[in-house]
Amino acid sequence: EYPGVSTLHSDPDVIRVDQFLTSDECHRLIEKARPHLMPCVTKDPQTGEVFPNPDRTSTNANIPQNEIPSIVEKLTKLCDCREDRLEIVQVLHYEEGQEFLPHTDGFSGPTTACGFEQSGRLVTIFCYLNTVVSGGTTRFTRLGPPLEVGPKEGMAVLHFPTS
Repeated sequence: EYPGVSTLHSDPDVIRVDQFLTSDECHRLIEKARPHLMPCVTKDPQTGEVFPNPDRTSTNANIPQNEIPSIVEKLTKLCDCREDRLEIVQVLHYEEGQEFLPHTDGFSGPTTACGFEQSGRLVTIFCYLNTVVSGGTTRFTRLGPPLEVGPKEGMAVLHFPTS
């Protein structure tokens, strides 16, 4: 059991955790990421080539786990796992008009990327670092009916890309 958990969709599961991050944690992540933001890239699983992805117009920064111990502790508690099972923590930043077009978070087999070594992603957890009046919605377009989740500071959303 983790506080603030509610189910947004079942089969496949999409779960919300209200107030997963504190306002202070959100602001610290934003400030840590700001000087390191770079255009988002994709790694080709066949060739290993890393290249800008036109479907991802946002920027991102990777944050070392040792710089965010309170957040890592929350993630390991929520997922009931060790730190070495966590993926690299990424902060995505969207300016007005930027987007991440429909995609899947799963891999078609074992891969070496995003902190994985010949493994795969079992769960995706993303957290909103701020609340916006319009835009910023995450859409799960393959669900029937499609599910939309609007950004609320500190809220986490979990989904399971292989299901």
